[in-house]
Amino acid sequence: MFQRYNQLCPVTYGSGAVAAAGETCKQMGLSKVLVVSDPKVLELGHTQKLLDSLTAAGVAYEVFSGVETDAPDHSVAAGAEQAKAMQAEAVVSIGGGSTLDTGKGIAAFAVNGKTMEQFLDITVPPMPGPQLPVISIPTTSGTGSENTIVAVITNTKTHWKCGVFAPPAAAIVDPELTLTVPADVTAYTGMDAFSHCSEVLCSVMVPNPHSDTLAYDGITRIAKWLPVAVKEPGNLEARENLAIASNYAGIAFADAAVNLGHAMAHSLGANFHIPHGIACAWVTPVIIEYMADACPEKYERVGKIMGAKLSGNVATLGQEVAEAVRALSKTVGIPTCTEQKLTREDLASCSAYVMGEIMHTFGRKVPDEAQAKALLERVFDLNA
Repeated sequence: MFQRYNQLCPVTYGSGAVAAAGETCKQMGLSKVLVVSDPKVLELGHTQKLLDSLTAAGVAYEVFSGVETDAPDHSVAAGAEQAKAMQAEAVVSIGGGSTLDTGKGIAAFAVNGKTMEQFLDITVPPMPGPQLPVISIPTTSGTGSENTIVAVITNTKTHWKCGVFAPPAAAIVDPELTLTVPADVTAYTGMDAFSHCSEVLCSVMVPNPHSDTLAYDGITRIAKWLPVAVKEPGNLEARENLAIASNYAGIAFADAAVNLGHAMAHSLGANFHIPHGIACAWVTPVIIEYMADACPEKYERVGKIMGAKLSGNVATLGQEVAEAVRALSKTVGIPTCTEQKLTREDLASCSAYVMGEIMHTFGRKVPDEAQAKALLERVFDLNA
C-alpha cells in the first residue's frame, strides 16, 4: 500500500514571528489584504503588531472584526462582502480557532460563487474550489487550523458544524501571542490539540509515518507542558512547546483525519454550545478505550508517553491509557458535565448528530447509533 504525506503550507515559527507577516505578503505578491480578527485580540494589541508589519511592508489592508464564537455563517458572509468590496487579494487572520476558521471561510466564500446553502452542504464532502489565499496566525495553541484543509463553519439555520475546503497558503506561529491566554482557555485548547494527536493514530484516512511521528511528539509536549502553562501562563518555554504541539497536530490531521471523537465533540458543541476543547477533553479518553484494541501498538506508545500503568493486556490497554488522559484533564482543570449543566440524557440525545457527521466513519472502528449513544453515555459517566 502506498502512502502520501505532505505539509499544506510553509510555517514561519518563533517568538516575534508576527513581525514577518508583511514580508510574507510581499513574497506572495500581495498588495491589499483583508485582516480578520476579533474584538479581544484587537484589544490585546496583537492585531496591531500585524498591522504594523503590513504597513512597514507597504501592504494595504482593511480590518474585519465581526468574528463570533464557532464561526457562524453570517460572520463569514459579512466578511466575504467586505473582501469583495475592497477587492482583497488575500485574507490574513489573527486569533483563535473561530477567527482562523472564519478567515478561511471568508477566503473561500468570497470568490466561489456558491450560495451559503451550497457552501455548507454537509451531504457533499469538502472539495477544492476557488478561494483567496489565506495566511493564518494563531493566538491560541489548540485548533491547528493554520495547517488544515478545512474550516469549520456553523450553519445557524440547522445548527450543524460544517466543514468547508479552505487550505491555507502560509502560517505564522508566534508563541508570544499566546502569553495572554488565560489558564482555563489554555487548558481547553491544549486538550483540543491532544485530541487531534490521539485521533490521528486511529484514523483510516491516509495514516502514515509522518502523521504518527507528529502525533506522538505533540502528545509528549502537551503531557509535559500543558500543566506548566496552566499554572504559569507567562512561561514562554511552555508556550513555545504548546504552539509547536498544536501546529504539529494540525499538520498531522491534515493527512490522517480526525474521526469519531470530533463527531462527538461537535455534537456537544452544536447542541449545547460547550467550548470545543472541553468536549474534546471529555470525549478523548472514551475514544481511546473504544479504539485501542484496533491499533494497540500505537496506544501502548501513548500510554508510555503519558506514564500510564500498563499491564500488557490488550483487553485493558484502552482503559489504562484513558485513565492517564483523564488524569491530565483533571490536573489542568477541565470542568465536569455537571458543572456545564449537562445530564446523561443530554449527551445521549446527541447520537443522531454523531451519525450524521461523516467523520464518524473515519476511524478504525465505526459505531452504529446504539453504540454511539452508549459511548456518549460513558462520556457523561466518566465526567459527571
